[in-house]
Amino acid sequence: MSSLSGADLTKGKPLTLDVWVHGSEGELSGCGSRGLLTGELTAFFASRQCPGSAIRAAMDWALQQARARQAVISGFHSPLEQSVLKVLIAARSPAVVVLARPLQGARLPPEWTEPLAQGNLAVVSHVTTANRLTRQLADARNALAAQLAQKIVVAHVSSGGSLASLLQRWREDGRQVDLLLNCQTATEQGAGGAAFADAGLISQIGL
Repeated sequence: MSSLSGADLTKGKPLTLDVWVHGSEGELSGCGSRGLLTGELTAFFASRQCPGSAIRAAMDWALQQARARQAVISGFHSPLEQSVLKVLIAARSPAVVVLARPLQGARLPPEWTEPLAQGNLAVVSHVTTANRLTRQLADARNALAAQLAQKIVVAHVSSGGSLASLLQRWREDGRQVDLLLNCQTATEQGAGGAAFADAGLISQIGL
């Protein structure tokens, strides 16, 4: 198993919010706004390495979701996914974070505290045993996010990556997947660095 970094979820304070269970057999544990799971959710995914055109398209899309107050669900693990979450949090727009680790005892980023308390954020997990973040756990996390969503949106898929395999599976299952960027064009433009939502971009939300 190849391991993936989980550094973004090892910082912050231990979880102190009330934890609830969701599903007829308590398949999910969660904290924050439980009601977000009963509304319409759009799943968002992006590979770790994305071209600049995909980054720009994803930031434009994130602003659109924020203005529409459309709830977005994701593992929010890749750099571009994290930037989308940053835009949503700044806009006080609803979002659901799916963890690939148990919720109990999890250390959540301090910037999640306010949206969790205000009901704009939910954090959920189906994992009960703490393990190193592997590709299999990451795939299961992304598969769960897609399962809970009514729509799937992908900013960029790296050829041969785990997201590419999931994308093929979703299409075989008859799920509609909207690509923000034509994959051929994105490949020709080359891979770029990580996306970061800056203050100028966030100011476009009109808070």
